[in-house]
Amino acid sequence: MKKIAMGIDIGGTNTAFGLVDEDGNVEAPKAPTPINDTTPLWAKHPNECTEDEYKDFFRKVFHDYKEPLFWIHLNMDYPFNLKGILYFPKINMEYESIEGTIKLYNNQVFIADNIKEVIPDFLLMLKGALDCPDLPLNVSRSYLQNSGYVGKISTHIVKKVADKLNSLCNLEREQYESIWNDIRIFVEYACMRDRKFYDRVKGSLLLTMTDGSHLTLDQYLENAKEKHEGVVYYTTDKALQAQYISMFEAEGISVAVFDKQLDTQFVTMIESYGKDVKYL
Repeated sequence: MKKIAMGIDIGGTNTAFGLVDEDGNVEAPKAPTPINDTTPLWAKHPNECTEDEYKDFFRKVFHDYKEPLFWIHLNMDYPFNLKGILYFPKINMEYESIEGTIKLYNNQVFIADNIKEVIPDFLLMLKGALDCPDLPLNVSRSYLQNSGYVGKISTHIVKKVADKLNSLCNLEREQYESIWNDIRIFVEYACMRDRKFYDRVKGSLLLTMTDGSHLTLDQYLENAKEKHEGVVYYTTDKALQAQYISMFEAEGISVAVFDKQLDTQFVTMIESYGKDVKYL
């Protein structure tokens, strides 16, 4: 059946209000529906969001088939306004690209991707959206580099990431251990790039042992104080050094595993920070 649009002119404006078929029957117009999300997930309070909503948002925005390991929902009104969600994707391949995507908004208006002045480079491997209403829509590099407001945002984000890692380690240890190998590269790299970040999370850094278990440095040193106080024994190749590992373990000495390319630099760094602990 052929249908035609029917309208009425009010004050010079032709407003369509329905469709009319050949028999003169009028169909009621359909209510308009928005094609975009008028209330993005980051604009909601964290208590109003479910785990499924966080995962759906991640898949929809970043088209990533792998589920995020965990996320941080930022919701701050004072001393500056900042809302957003940061996701921790799996980063467990040494040579895999670890560049993420951070989308920056101003009152839900997209501004730019991955601005290093707002997100430190060692956090750019994360994925997420940040809404900063106090930022200008046209952000110049010189403005970002000289803005105290931007510096405060960056510092706050780094702190929230560290707080999340500490919270998982202290309150959800089993989950934290299960994802440690997936986030280990990120944590080590971040510690090497930012001493303050290291100072915040050093109590939550895990040592992976040869049997697959995990210990914090303090736990390892406490267990070892009677046999080798202040010394961490580690291996860089479990197969190649299996004989030596067996000898140590026969003496009741636990051996940590540092077998990634980044580990050598990381061990050198933490040994220089804590000079009372040696890594052998």
